[in-house]
Amino acid sequence: MTKPVYLLVSFLLLTAPMVSAVAFDRASVTTSVADEEYDRYKKRGDDFFKEGKYQEARRQYQNCLEVPGFENDAYATKQIDECSKALSLRQQATEALKQNKNQEAIQILNQLLTRNPSDNISREQLADYYEAQGNQLSNQKNYTAAREIYTQALKYATTTTRQESLRLQIANTSNVQRPAKNIGIKVFTGLVAVGAGAFAVLLRNDYQNKLNTLNQISQTADPTGTGIISDDGLYQQYNAAYGAVESAQKRNSLYKASLGVAAVATIAELYLLLHKPKKAPRTTGFHWQPSSQSLGVAVHYTF
Repeated sequence: MTKPVYLLVSFLLLTAPMVSAVAFDRASVTTSVADEEYDRYKKRGDDFFKEGKYQEARRQYQNCLEVPGFENDAYATKQIDECSKALSLRQQATEALKQNKNQEAIQILNQLLTRNPSDNISREQLADYYEAQGNQLSNQKNYTAAREIYTQALKYATTTTRQESLRLQIANTSNVQRPAKNIGIKVFTGLVAVGAGAFAVLLRNDYQNKLNTLNQISQTADPTGTGIISDDGLYQQYNAAYGAVESAQKRNSLYKASLGVAAVATIAELYLLLHKPKKAPRTTGFHWQPSSQSLGVAVHYTF
């Protein structure tokens, strides 16, 4: 073997492991990036699924299948099927409610909760239904039945604001059946309780609506969650929505104060309803007093 050929063969033998190692490292990096992308889509899908946002969850699981190496992923495929079934059930429940097939709708919504107990959207649909039924019974002055229905709605309420509102309604339907005492004070405390509670609900709803708007803009402007919004118009919308949420959040102390006032007023009203004024003590036994009909004295016995 000539010297140049010998040197070339030696060089190839020495560099071959290095080339293989570089190729292996590149393959490892590519696999790692794909795994991270898949995990990111999977986590978003799972988070949306737990909240009952099945359409958004299905979109994220479909993104999982688009990641190289995960085209036939069993978990994402199964979850897409679960989301489709849940969306179909929700549509059936909505149609049943529109047609006043209330029991059918309740059964379907309970099916959804059996499949996914964390489905807050289905829970709120049930709370809406029961609260509406309770309001109708309350308007008919059937307070006992209304209280039972409000209690049922409370089991499904998912937000603190909704729960406090229902507790106030339960308290009101309990109080209205008792004899009126100190009516002026009771009316005042009731108005304070309802007014403060309603104001707290308005504050909370305002914050929630602005937060929902921000989330919707965020999903449109930055669907992949990179934190970068390249479109100036969308960025301005996002910035305005973010400012509105911050402004609403600063009123959180006012919201808490309103709930506190409502709670104190409710407790005061309950006390007035439950507290019975003490009667003057009665003494028993024989009593002597002048007779009004003739000379002498009269004797009577007090029980």
